[in-house]
Parts: sequence; C-alpha cells; structure tokens
Amino acid sequence: MIIKNVRSLIIKYKRVILFLIIGGINTAVDFLVFTAADQFTSLAVEYSQACGYVAGLVSSYVLNQAVTFRDAKKGDYFLKILRFITVNAVSLGVSMYGIKLLTLLGLNKYAAKVIITVVTMAINYIGYKLFVFRIKER
Repeated sequence: MIIKNVRSLIIKYKRVILFLIIGGINTAVDFLVFTAADQFTSLAVEYSQACGYVAGLVSSYVLNQAVTFRDAKKGDYFLKILRFITVNAVSLGVSMYGIKLLTLLGLNKYAAKVIITVVTMAINYIGYKLFVFRIKER
C-alpha cells in the first residue's frame, strides 16, 4: 500500500522531481563557478553571482529541454530561447540584488546564496513551465 502510494506520488509529480534533480545539478555548476570567481578574482559578490548564474543557466536550458520539458511543443526554438532568457533575466536580477541585500544585512554570502537559489528555482520552474516550454498538464 505504501509503495503504491509513493509510486503514484512520483508519477503525479514526476516533472517537479526531474526539475529539482536537474536544479541540483545546475546549482552545483552555479556554486562551483561562483566560488571560483569569488576566490580567484577580485569581482564583487554580485558579479561572481552573475558568473555562476550564467553557467547554471546554460546547464539548465540544455538539461530541462532534454529531460524535464521534453514533451513541450517542438519548433519555435528562437522564440523559446528568447522566453528562456527573459525568465532568467528576471531570476538573475532577483539573485544578484537579493544576494547583495542579504550580505549587506550581515548574512554570510554562502548562506545568502542558498536562500537566493531556492527563490530563483521557484521563479524558474513556474516561468519555464508556463512561459518557456508552455506545458499544459494532462
């Protein structure tokens, strides 16, 4: 009974689960690049954030297009990429200025990074599903 319930939950939330797994991969890429930029350059924290974010962005598009939203309507790739960039421009702004605000308020930059990552993952999931890949659940 429990296994059947768990299986039905996995089926029901498969897309969200895939998005979170891919988000974990993208977050790892983002964190690695952010840390490298922060440790090995003289960039301000918000620009190190931008470097990490862009690296995660490329990973995100490739993996989400191929896995999470593979059932999206094919074609209109240029328009889809423009919509993807739009959603991520919003998330990038939120992440850059959010991390700056949180660090100015005294939060450790890595703790601020975790909080901002959660916020931008929510923005991105909703934006990708409804605006970029235009998925209508069955």
